[in-house]
Amino acid sequence: MSLNCKNRTVFEGDNLDVLRGLNSASVDLVYLDPPFNSNRNYSAPIGSEVAGASFKDAWTLDDIDEAWLGIIAEQYPAVYAICQTAELAHSQGMKSYLAFMAIRIMELHRVMRDTGSIYLHVDPTASHYLKLIMDAVFGRDNFRNEIV
Repeated sequence: MSLNCKNRTVFEGDNLDVLRGLNSASVDLVYLDPPFNSNRNYSAPIGSEVAGASFKDAWTLDDIDEAWLGIIAEQYPAVYAICQTAELAHSQGMKSYLAFMAIRIMELHRVMRDTGSIYLHVDPTASHYLKLIMDAVFGRDNFRNEIV
């Protein structure tokens, strides 16, 4: 879904398809509030306007496109190594989650202007792994700050 507001567009939902449709170096600001890899399932309360809505925040290799791992390995070998290391240090679920995130972060890098900013909202479950991925894709010197 997108909302147009005087030359500005806000996109909601899974951003991968939207990102792949955007021109390179065309985005100034991104705010990401992705799943957190909490290893839980969430459902809207009965009686609420969105009752019956739910999503799974637990990850397996079935949740990702296997081709993503090849794209990641080819374009960003350091990111692939981070995903592989996370599997060894944490779990296969973490590797899957990071692959899900990495392919999107790589697309964000393509569409971001050099002067653009990204705000990534995550919890401590995977924030340290995602910081490494962001450093590998955007360059560690581009990190500005974090809010804890």
